[in-house]
Amino acid sequence: MLNNEAAELEEQRKNAVELVGRRDMALKLSSNREFRKLILEDYCVIDAARLVGLSTDPSLTLEQRADSLAMAQGPGFLRRFLSMMVVMGNNASKEVGQIDDALNEIRAADLDDAAAESTVEVLN
Repeated sequence: MLNNEAAELEEQRKNAVELVGRRDMALKLSSNREFRKLILEDYCVIDAARLVGLSTDPSLTLEQRADSLAMAQGPGFLRRFLSMMVVMGNNASKEVGQIDDALNEIRAADLDDAAAESTVEVLN
C-alpha cells in the first residue's frame, strides 16, 4: 500500500516540478526586453487594438469583421496562458515541499516496518 502511495506521490511531484519549470520559462520570457516589446506591447496591445478597430469597420464584410474580432482575442489568450503558467507554477512550487515531506514520512514508515520485520525474524 505504501509503495502505491509513494509511486502516486512521485508522479505528482514530477508533474509539479514540470509546472514549476514552465512557470520559470514564462517568467524568463516576461523579463526579456525583446519579448516584452514585440509580444506583450506590439502584439498584445497595439495589434489587438488595431484588430478591434477593424472589427467595427463598416467597409469590411461581416465575415471579415468577425475574423478581426476573433483574431483580436489571441493576445488576450496568450496573456491569460502566461499568467496561468505563473499561478500554476507558484502553486506547484508549494506542493513540491509538501510532497517531499509526505514521501519522507512514507519512507520512514517503510524503514520502521522493515526493521520490525527483521526483529521478528531474528526472534523466530
